[in-house]
Amino acid sequence: MALRGPHCLLFLTLVLLAASLAQLSEGASYRQFVTQHFDSPKTSAANDRLYCNRMMQSRGLTHVFCKRRNTFIHAPAGQLQAICSHGGTHVSLNLYDSLESFNVTTCRVLPHSRPGHCRYRAAIGNTKIRVACAKGLPVHLQPTYLPQPWP
Repeated sequence: MALRGPHCLLFLTLVLLAASLAQLSEGASYRQFVTQHFDSPKTSAANDRLYCNRMMQSRGLTHVFCKRRNTFIHAPAGQLQAICSHGGTHVSLNLYDSLESFNVTTCRVLPHSRPGHCRYRAAIGNTKIRVACAKGLPVHLQPTYLPQPWP
């Protein structure tokens, strides 16, 4: 039975809407990666602890809960994108290791932090990174090589 009239138009509209939402969600993963992990040039702060407190809050990682750990990479976006192609080595599935090292800051939440009052300690380092890629763009940062801020 063929769809006719308003049913056909409604069906076509729903198909186009679903396709548009699928494209948006694929791009959102890279945008989320940038929001959570990209900071180049590095935002200035009096010290690395204040840097973490400021960045975690400004990136929306402390509103609902205090994200336990997050790493910011201080390199141009093009260098991060290149890991998924000529700037990285394929490890497995969609994982790639960077060929070069990056300056990074890893923030780890302090005990007794609560949303709205999250406090962090920082560890800085220069290290290779491992990312998961989708459609040639990084969408997830693996903690494989990252510096660990311990108490």
